[in-house]
Amino acid sequence: MTIVVDGANTMVEQVRKQLDKVIDVVKVSDITGQDIICRELALIKVKSTPANRSEIMQIVDIFRAKIVDVASDSLTVEVTGDEEKVNSLYNLLRAFGIKEITRTGRIAMTRGGLATATELQSSKELKTKE
Repeated sequence: MTIVVDGANTMVEQVRKQLDKVIDVVKVSDITGQDIICRELALIKVKSTPANRSEIMQIVDIFRAKIVDVASDSLTVEVTGDEEKVNSLYNLLRAFGIKEITRTGRIAMTRGGLATATELQSSKELKTKE
């Protein structure tokens, strides 16, 4: 899991120390000041009717989002991008009525060849859990 903390260095350090105390935490990496990629993921369930479904789909397409579920009265949209992109799509879809939304908040990873996370298990170990 990636947690993004915006705040003073003392706050970031305090969060890091608290996370280090959690038993299931394997590693905490502070990537402050590094070149990073940030994204959010949101699933938005929007009310739809046969009359407005194509308009919703056009908006979704403009944002390069995806329709991941279709019901008789709703469409569920998956959008990935920066916070501004997610908020912009959400605000446009609000006109149709939002039934439900869930979003990850920001996740981050360093750019290039540097790795922020440690490989936790080999593929053989993962297969035994399936």
